[in-house]
Amino acid sequence: MHRYLTRAALVALGGAIAVAATGCVTIETRGSAPASSAPATGDAGLGSAPSDETTGAPAPTGSPAGQGGQPGGGGNTGGNNTGGNNNSGTTEKKPTGPTIVYYRIKQKPQCDQGTNVNRIPGIPVILEWKVTGTDKITLSVDGPGIYNTYPAVGTATIDFPCAGIPGEYVKHTYQLRTVGGGEVRSKTLTASALVHEIPMV
Repeated sequence: MHRYLTRAALVALGGAIAVAATGCVTIETRGSAPASSAPATGDAGLGSAPSDETTGAPAPTGSPAGQGGQPGGGGNTGGNNTGGNNNSGTTEKKPTGPTIVYYRIKQKPQCDQGTNVNRIPGIPVILEWKVTGTDKITLSVDGPGIYNTYPAVGTATIDFPCAGIPGEYVKHTYQLRTVGGGEVRSKTLTASALVHEIPMV
């Protein structure tokens, strides 16, 4: 009887040891699972994919400058070619006939001054001119009508009447006209002087 009990105890003890050994193996197997196991599902798997910053993929930049109608293109538009200078081939025609090179007042006139006892005579106007393309010119004073005829280059001293109100200016006009050589050229000058009061003493 005692022998059977001892034997049964040994069998039970051996089964327990076997069960214990099996459990240890299972625990060690679960703890040493390879790192290549399937990724977790649900929230545990979020953020596991690599971001753009770590992949090194370049960001899209669009079309290169100068292509596809974008600004900065180096294409030849052909707008800068004007076909050379815009010379119509015409030449400037020089005027023919008489030409007034200059006509001006050489000396400004002055009216009489002083008193009736000590009168200071006025100063006449002096005109000068130069004309080409003809041999002579005419001068008219204060309107139409020839005052005198002169050579194409010269001067003329003309008295300056000062009939007017003292303190005001009197004016006279002098017109030069070309004679012969083609189309008539003309120019008019105006001279002025202050009328002085001549007191009686």
